[in-house]
Amino acid sequence: MQRSFVEVSRSALWSSDYVLALLIAHALFASYMALVTMVPLYVLHLDGAEWQIGVVVGSFGVASFFIRPFAGQWTRLLGAKRVALAGSAIFAVASLLYLPALNVWLLIPVRMLQGIGLAMTPVATVTMVANLVPPVRRAEGLGNHVNAIALASLYAPFLSYALVSTHGFAWGFVGAAGFAAIAALAALGISPVRVRTPEGADAAQKVPLIAPGALLPTAVFISYAFTTAPVHAYLPLLAEDRNLGNPGLYFTANSLATMAVLLGAGRAADRLGQRAMVVPGLLLAGAGMFALFAAHHRLVLLGAAVLVGAGFAMIQPALQSFTVGRVPPNQRSAALATLQSGWDIGGNGGALLLGPVAGVLSAASTFAIAGAGVLVGAAGFGLGTRRVDPPSAER
Repeated sequence: MQRSFVEVSRSALWSSDYVLALLIAHALFASYMALVTMVPLYVLHLDGAEWQIGVVVGSFGVASFFIRPFAGQWTRLLGAKRVALAGSAIFAVASLLYLPALNVWLLIPVRMLQGIGLAMTPVATVTMVANLVPPVRRAEGLGNHVNAIALASLYAPFLSYALVSTHGFAWGFVGAAGFAAIAALAALGISPVRVRTPEGADAAQKVPLIAPGALLPTAVFISYAFTTAPVHAYLPLLAEDRNLGNPGLYFTANSLATMAVLLGAGRAADRLGQRAMVVPGLLLAGAGMFALFAAHHRLVLLGAAVLVGAGFAMIQPALQSFTVGRVPPNQRSAALATLQSGWDIGGNGGALLLGPVAGVLSAASTFAIAGAGVLVGAAGFGLGTRRVDPPSAER
């Protein structure tokens, strides 16, 4: 039997605001990923030491760690459009501030300012998407949001490295600022009414900054996020030292693998349970780290990228579903913000931790340490969820 016009309209996914929300997420992360292959080399360009790369890269997460818990509350109070616009504008301006920062230590406040922008906008965009998509297509709609972000890794690091190699750092930072400016312009076109969070029965209840039910999955996610620390801080150096080619190729292959596996990862987590996806995903990511530690050929670099990308695609939707299933409805935004803080603690905090390690041992050793860390995360999740969790359901 054919569905009525009302039923079809209620299940409609694509709208102008939905497309703009995806564009904001994509353009902002294209700006962020463009910096991944530039900042480590810029530190060396300013006569910085290898250990200082980790400090500069990791300082990004110091500000975002403290700002992210408040981003969900600001989104609710001020509106997702305003938060996304402010975060994108901050990121664009900060991208230009690399140019007058002619000392390694001056890069730290610039990175911290960018951390504020990247803590604000993703919370706003995922809220926009969750509010815009119909409940019957929520997983599909949120999956498109993840893929819009993954698409940025497909080309931005490669192009930025090529741009810096041929035209210098100034053009690279201007290009990164341009992507963030596109995100801000897209935010201007969003309808503040349509992306507003609907009022529910629990609207008056106090929302915690940190959701206790999200602590276990966040701890596990930190072990994965830790793998991004050596990649963002030391992959460009590893590629140059071992003649592995443009390090942006790693992110291109990683993005392709992530986007491909994401097509079925959410459905698999619903059918098999989150544990069946998270543990193998973490093992794949760990294998990718050990492959990078041993990489002396470009094919090994690309193979590691595929392993890590596939692992992330298995982990992300399953951990998000697991987290939502552990908290009451009024804590969902806080729980997902808590989960996102894993990027700050594992990724940026990990870069700070690995900086001195790279100085004492080597840049390559940081990949092996990250591989060991993600294996600990896999064991912890397996022990912490001994029973197989059923697929998540709406509460």
